[in-house]
Amino acid sequence: MVTIVDGKAIAQDILEDLKGRVQKLKAQNKQPALAVVLVGDDKPSHTYVTKKQESAKDIGIDFFRFEFPASVSKDELIAEVEKIQAEKNLSGMIIQLPVPEGLWNDTREIVNHINLDIDVDCLSYPALGKVLMGKSPFVPPTPGAIMHILKYHQVSLDGKNICLVGRGDLIGKPLAGMLLNEKVAFSVHGRSTKNLADFTLAADIIITGVGKKDVVTSDMVSEGAMIIDAGVTFVDGKMYGDVDFAGVKDKASLITPVPGGVGPITVAKLLENTVISCELRL
Repeated sequence: MVTIVDGKAIAQDILEDLKGRVQKLKAQNKQPALAVVLVGDDKPSHTYVTKKQESAKDIGIDFFRFEFPASVSKDELIAEVEKIQAEKNLSGMIIQLPVPEGLWNDTREIVNHINLDIDVDCLSYPALGKVLMGKSPFVPPTPGAIMHILKYHQVSLDGKNICLVGRGDLIGKPLAGMLLNEKVAFSVHGRSTKNLADFTLAADIIITGVGKKDVVTSDMVSEGAMIIDAGVTFVDGKMYGDVDFAGVKDKASLITPVPGGVGPITVAKLLENTVISCELRL
């Protein structure tokens, strides 16, 4: 029988633990604070930021939301990022991605202006480098959520064959670096991969982070495979993952739904990094 991951319940467990840690920090006159920079009017991004804001408030983390129009220039945005860091006593700061199309090519330069000790998304070059070398105090939120799910469900990674679909900065790259520290065989795939099914069919665990509906379908999955779907896309206003959930779930031994799977845990992991940042300043 398939195990359908309850991401909301797992996230709630993490948040309950964080609530206690925040209370201890406050008793020592330390206040965790997270700033989120949101550019443009992308509705899903606004929804995600609101969820982060609600969860932060629930566990006692101060939350600062800074919104800018899509017309903001790269230099203006960088100046605002530096100003926010100078004026606020932050334990975490993120740029909500994706930024508007006009800033796509500048994303990396912008996030590189976030101070290393509060880069809780681990997206700047220095932060990502620490992650890849296993030296970061933080775990990138979505890869961290994926690993947490496997640990929560007591999945041993030793000897497993993992197929990672997606090479992006938020999921694929940092997760590949983290998997290098595990006793696994894994392959990483993107648009250039021919015959993706050859790799997914051979995998014990399939992890996706593409953001495209039906990248993985039933005929691409072996019986008993575990499926972690971290992709998000919207079609006609409805949220989908990368995996054809209805078609795949009867073949899988474990699968994450979208929504309600990886997403809530990702938010909890972001807030966990924010708390860790504050704890490290004691």
